[in-house]
Amino acid sequence: MKDSAIEIKFNAKDKLKTDNYVVIGAEDFIFSSHLDEARQKLWQDWEDLGFDKYLKNGSHFRFRRFNYFYFHPKTCEVIAFPNTPYYQSEELNSYVGGIYRHFAPMREETKTNIFLHEIIRAHFNQFTLTDEMANNPWQLDVHQVRIISTDDEIGEPTPEGVHHDENNFVSMHLIKRENVVGGVSSVYGKNKKPLTSMTMSEPMDSLIVWDTNVMHAVSPITQAQAGKNAIRDVLIIGYTCEPKLKLPSEESMESFVRRLKGQ
Repeated sequence: MKDSAIEIKFNAKDKLKTDNYVVIGAEDFIFSSHLDEARQKLWQDWEDLGFDKYLKNGSHFRFRRFNYFYFHPKTCEVIAFPNTPYYQSEELNSYVGGIYRHFAPMREETKTNIFLHEIIRAHFNQFTLTDEMANNPWQLDVHQVRIISTDDEIGEPTPEGVHHDENNFVSMHLIKRENVVGGVSSVYGKNKKPLTSMTMSEPMDSLIVWDTNVMHAVSPITQAQAGKNAIRDVLIIGYTCEPKLKLPSEESMESFVRRLKGQ
């Protein structure tokens, strides 16, 4: 792994290894100045997300864009796959698992945004890896998510409740929080015993979890002031070591989609 253009002021890697999670405040990051323009462009992309049509009971509180990416620790390549559906098993996601979900794909300029790529590299550097993990490709599930609450509806960041995401690691990053009450991020042991809670309030307040060892959830959001939407924007990245994963240029979409379901 090469160094990232994003640094963290404390030893987040040891904290993650010891506790299976680490909270990184916005103030704990050092961003190279050459990333400023790319960061602002990335933030703006949350103003153009697609409606999540897989919510139940006619709900309208979630908007999203999504893409799978290829990442290799040896080369630090970050390469987007073509638009493919997202899949989670029903066992893991009782709310809407067991089906292929077709979300709006990321915009092309988002897929190649250097700030997004540096976020991926910086947080990957915090993981404790086995030899297999360090020498094989990783599949990244990258979600741009907006949760809203209106006068008529509460916003639910995790309607499935306390859960795993079927990844090795997951990182969560606040992009914007506006007129929000709630939205508390919590980490739990496998027995669902609470381990810690935090409220992301500043852009780039972040949480990394070792997803195979702990679970997580986020509490519902409501409006601080009636008549104005509550908005909670987050970037969520799931990291999964996939030794058989091929470069996007070397694998057909049909083969990739079948593999998502373990076929």
